[in-house]
Amino acid sequence: MKSNHAADFRKLLEPLARVHDTRQVFDAFVTLAACALAAETREEEYLETAKHWQREHLDVFAQALGALILEMEIKPFVDVLGGYYMEFALSNKSQQWLGEFHTPTTICDLMAGLTLGDLNQLPQARPFTVCDPACGAGAMILSLAKALPPETRSRLRVTAIDINKTACDMCFINTTLWGIPTRVLHGNTLTMKFWHAWSNFPLLMSPMCRTTTEQPAEQGHPPKLIELEQIQAAIPNHQPELVLV
Repeated sequence: MKSNHAADFRKLLEPLARVHDTRQVFDAFVTLAACALAAETREEEYLETAKHWQREHLDVFAQALGALILEMEIKPFVDVLGGYYMEFALSNKSQQWLGEFHTPTTICDLMAGLTLGDLNQLPQARPFTVCDPACGAGAMILSLAKALPPETRSRLRVTAIDINKTACDMCFINTTLWGIPTRVLHGNTLTMKFWHAWSNFPLLMSPMCRTTTEQPAEQGHPPKLIELEQIQAAIPNHQPELVLV
């Protein structure tokens, strides 16, 4: 097999997709990758997913993650995963039934600019928060981070929500690898019902943002009431768009 330096994560996953369902392979890949990037705070979830795959399959997933990271390095703040998910892992029928569609990067960039407005109006000495109530793979969050100068980007804190667990894992991967402190919630913004929540490594390591809802012991648990109240206050109309809090 070619080394990761010449590999394409898509090509690495293709042989598995010939034996297993493409969506099943992709879901396992992003779950295992998200857990691997969680600094040993999602070990139980990793083991639960890994037990359904043979050792050689797990090796392929590991190689695919390495290839993904290398590709992301040459495509700063680009949602590589989301495009592949929509084109190959999700069928056209599923897109219609589930209402899942990939927002083009140009639209993400536009919405990020509209959300941020005048950068001089952003807080200058403290963190500021953005909530994405329908984050998908996190493409809009990446556009938002890309639009910020590095010194301002370091103060960005994100709450990302999606009803699709696969989307949550993709967003977790994207925000972790680009160092964006993010709280990812698996749930329905319209009904305010949530099943799981995870804090990525940049958030866990951020001394300005630590709260009792962001400890490793809480990984994968439903968010607490105080966190839901904060989200509801931030997006009272439950609009599926970026909200600067």
